Amino acid sequence: MSKHCNGARAALREGEFTLRQIIETVPGLIWSNGPDGEPTHVGQRLLSYSGMRFEEFKQGGWEAFVHPDDYPETAKAFYHAIQTGTAYQGLTRLRRADGEFRWHHARCEPLCDRQGRVVQWYGLCVDVDECKRAEDQLRRSEAHLAEAQRLSHTGVSVGNESTILYFSEEAYRIWGFDPALGMPSREAVWQRIHPDDRDGVRAKAEHSFSEKTGYSHGYRIVLPDGTAKHLESIAQPVFSPSGELVEMIGTQIDVTESKHAEEALRESEYKLRQIFETVPGLLWSADPAGEPTQLNQRLLDYTGMRFEDFKHGGWEVFLHPDDIPETASALQHAIQTGTSYQAVNRLRRADGEFRWHHTRGEPLRDHQRRIVQWYGLSVDIDEAKEAEERLRRSEAYLAEAQSLSHTGSAAYNDTKILYWSDETYRIFGFDPRNGLPSREAVERRIHPDDLERAREKALRAVRQKKNYELQYRIALPAGLIKYIESTSYPKFSASGDLVEVVSTLLDVTERKHAQEEHERLSQLEANLAHMNRLSMMGELAASLAHEITQPIAAARNNARAAMHFLDRHPSDLDEIREALASVVSDSDRAGDIIDRIRDHIKKAPPRKSRFDLNGAIDEVIGLAQGAINTNGVSVRTLLTEALADVQGDRVQLQQVVLNLILNAVEAMSTIEAGPRELLISTDQAQTGGVFVSVRDSGPGIDADHIDRIFDAFYTTKSSGVGMGLSICRSIIDAHGGRLWADKNASGGAMLRFSLPSPDKEPTISRHPDDRTGEPDGDSVSDAAHQTAYEGNK
Repeated sequence: MSKHCNGARAALREGEFTLRQIIETVPGLIWSNGPDGEPTHVGQRLLSYSGMRFEEFKQGGWEAFVHPDDYPETAKAFYHAIQTGTAYQGLTRLRRADGEFRWHHARCEPLCDRQGRVVQWYGLCVDVDECKRAEDQLRRSEAHLAEAQRLSHTGVSVGNESTILYFSEEAYRIWGFDPALGMPSREAVWQRIHPDDRDGVRAKAEHSFSEKTGYSHGYRIVLPDGTAKHLESIAQPVFSPSGELVEMIGTQIDVTESKHAEEALRESEYKLRQIFETVPGLLWSADPAGEPTQLNQRLLDYTGMRFEDFKHGGWEVFLHPDDIPETASALQHAIQTGTSYQAVNRLRRADGEFRWHHTRGEPLRDHQRRIVQWYGLSVDIDEAKEAEERLRRSEAYLAEAQSLSHTGSAAYNDTKILYWSDETYRIFGFDPRNGLPSREAVERRIHPDDLERAREKALRAVRQKKNYELQYRIALPAGLIKYIESTSYPKFSASGDLVEVVSTLLDVTERKHAQEEHERLSQLEANLAHMNRLSMMGELAASLAHEITQPIAAARNNARAAMHFLDRHPSDLDEIREALASVVSDSDRAGDIIDRIRDHIKKAPPRKSRFDLNGAIDEVIGLAQGAINTNGVSVRTLLTEALADVQGDRVQLQQVVLNLILNAVEAMSTIEAGPRELLISTDQAQTGGVFVSVRDSGPGIDADHIDRIFDAFYTTKSSGVGMGLSICRSIIDAHGGRLWADKNASGGAMLRFSLPSPDKEPTISRHPDDRTGEPDGDSVSDAAHQTAYEGNK
């Protein structure tokens, strides 16, 4: 038994030695694994190939040995084989010691015991890199060939006299056979040839086989669905080494499209000839070099020329002289480059008139893209050209009007700006050369304090589908602030969706500044008017003191009289009562004087009301009585009875009258001899308004100064500031009237003003020289004096 076991062991060792010898000599990469897939042996050839040690394979080296892209699938397939006990094979890339990956065909088989249990796995990897590359190249070549056949509509077939041996993919497509059904029979192919062409094709084929020669032939085929195709077929014989005909290789080119194109071209040429004479335009054709080949009758009639005239340079007579160079250059460029030609030029009509035409020329090409003819059409656009010019001028005028009025226009939708006029670019400070700005860029220029309010109002108006107006400020990058007023109206589609919003934008910055300046000047004028009033009251102080002293003195005397009457025994009560009543009356009179002074001094806002102008003038005369008496002036009044009330600020209009009276009194104070007479008159105008005149017998108004006496700050007196008459005119203008100056015919000066009827619009436009309806009054005595009249107080 021991001897038998020793013999078995020796035989096993011999077998294992023999197996290792086989493993090391097999021209491939051999390895073995245990039943669980753990490496048990790696052949020396594999170790040398990979540059790795057996221990590395034991520790997972296969992952470094197999290409990263192939490892997941290879590992999955290998472990599936171990789990199922089935053979494994696959194609994968293995890394060579120098780092290059090469394709290998790997196969692994299990070794099983008598019970069918796997006791070992043996694997072999064979280098197939060159085969794989050749296979890929062949596959690419076949794909390229198939694509070339598809693009050129060329099919390939191989056959003998009885059988079809090969049909290319494109051949199946051309003939309408299904590759899934296998190779078609020769009879099936013959049946698809058009009946009218079948005999001719058969005769060509039979002759080719009998004579062992190639042939070419054109014919039609009809597919089962009725589609007809035109084919061009070329066949060449293939011979055996002994010279026997083996097979015939043929190509079938589907020329259906080109056939249809030729037919369409012929049809197109026919139709073109038909429309050549009916189209409403001037038609011509030329050869590839640009020489005329045909002109329609309409062109010949339009020009009054013959075809031969155009053949001999008649185009130069037909075209306007100023348009010939540019037209000839454009046409020559089109001929040289083969591109379309178009131009706008003037063509001479038979009656000699030149009219604008739009001319377009197009090349006609054959299937090889060569130009075979030029066709051109000239359409009369004279009216359109004139309208275009008018439109261009209108657009220029509109742009100029927008610029002058600082009004821009724009259109936008929910997401972007669609249009901006030149003036809108200027208003917002964007450069038109940079294209339309984004809505975000525009909103960044709206003043932060105005942006949210403007945005909310615009969104609300769009939701309500109504027009809207906005006032806001914009801040330009340089820090300039502009005031904008915009009017917008949204446009909606039939379904109610917003299409666009169209807006006009008005730059009111100058107007805003003017309003602010006007308000400032109005306030300044009011302040000056108040100062003027204070100045006048200062000059009246002495006279007013006299006026106030009189009622005070009278009240004092009456009070003493009352005390005297009280000392009597018995007291005289009637006398006392009368004396005290006089004291009250005198006090009231002094109070009235003080009230009038207060009204003229205090800086109160204008208050318009209806009042009696004659009564107001009487109050002013009383207020100025001291100055009148001091300067020895006699005053007469011609105040129209039942004069209509006027509407205005009583104190302001009294200030005007007071200023005119004091100016007249001061002017007359400068004369040494002659009467000092002042005439104040009122009169009812025919329009319902009133006139007031203040005439004096002073030195009059110098003719050199009469146009300037109402100018602000103009004065001929060293102590004057030149604001009195300017303020007076402003007051009268504000009441809708007019203030002007005249010279009396008998000497002196006359200042007049008019006021409108309170029941009518405040406009009285009578010229100062129109004397109709004005009071004449009594003449003021003449006095020739050389002293200048000081018109401004």
